[in-house]
Amino acid sequence: MKQIFDTLRYYIIPATTAMGVLGFTLGGSYVWLGFLTYPVLLLFDVLLPKDFKIRNAIAPLVDLSFYLHTIAMIALYTMFILSVRNGTNPLNEGWSSTGQILGSILSLAWLSAVPTLPVAHELMHRRHPFPRFIAKVLNTFYGDSNRDIAHVMTHHIHLDTAEDSDTPFRGQTVYSFCISATLGSYRDTVNMEAEILRKMGQSPWNIRNKVWLHLFLQISLFTVVLTFAGLPALLVCIVSVFFAKMLVEGFNYFQHYGLLRVENGPVEKHHAWNHLGTIVRPLGAEITNHINHHLDSYIRCYDLTPEPKAPQMPSLFLCFMTGLIPPVWFKFIAKPALKEWDNKYASPAEQKLARDANAKAGWEQWIQEKPETHFVPAE
Repeated sequence: MKQIFDTLRYYIIPATTAMGVLGFTLGGSYVWLGFLTYPVLLLFDVLLPKDFKIRNAIAPLVDLSFYLHTIAMIALYTMFILSVRNGTNPLNEGWSSTGQILGSILSLAWLSAVPTLPVAHELMHRRHPFPRFIAKVLNTFYGDSNRDIAHVMTHHIHLDTAEDSDTPFRGQTVYSFCISATLGSYRDTVNMEAEILRKMGQSPWNIRNKVWLHLFLQISLFTVVLTFAGLPALLVCIVSVFFAKMLVEGFNYFQHYGLLRVENGPVEKHHAWNHLGTIVRPLGAEITNHINHHLDSYIRCYDLTPEPKAPQMPSLFLCFMTGLIPPVWFKFIAKPALKEWDNKYASPAEQKLARDANAKAGWEQWIQEKPETHFVPAE
């Protein structure tokens, strides 16, 4: 019975997206339905206890939930287009359309980021080309179909260092990070693809460059929306993709905020924040059960072991909410968590980096004179 429950919990992923599909199917004010799953899930994740349990799921059935989500995302955009075409979701009737436009943007953006990013993240780390292609399709809904390239070849290698555009520095707000991380991801992808092709003796402009695939997928999404639903729907789609991308970068912001590692040093269990909420773990395809993924990125998400003794953060939903108000985020969550990390987990070399980072951010120096560091060693 436990194995069945451990498996079915991941079906919160397609079920959440299905609410958005239902909303656009019904039209009218129901277009908000997809976005309204956010406050409901937030409430449960904050109120329910932390989930440190090791799961024993039925792998093929969990994978099925990921592919059902892919179908649901296609259905989400299909029903959005149909709702505009049949008039149940009018977008061009002046001020009377404001609620429809805002509800459509928020529902599309929220569901294009969560749980789309976690599913795409899981599939991009698979060895077979089919799930990795599906990941690219899902990544298109937040404007970064080639995210797997920079993620695997930059983030996983340079984790928690200045070379990693997915690691926010101390004092950085979520707003500036979303921009810098987006530009960094695109830059790394373009540079890496060009370098790979040059090493093969081919031009970076070769059709095999995956940047062309990204452009094809992104233009295809926008073209379909424009062709079948018109210009107002296209503008809604573009804005939704933009905000979805900002939400996606928020994941990295809250899972790596302010952490430090000596370049080329080993990745250990204190080099990522873990958000082990009862809701966010299955909804996020265990992306918040994070550090063991960095120790071995080929471990399937449902086989990851939670690490209660590794650095922890509050509910990821709560982090997102407070992160929108940087002084609140810094004072009540980021600084206390980093103070504990610096004194409890950081190596002497990392503590030196932390002192420099705190000084650069204009923060107080809280590292003890003779700290007792307690590592969480990698197994």
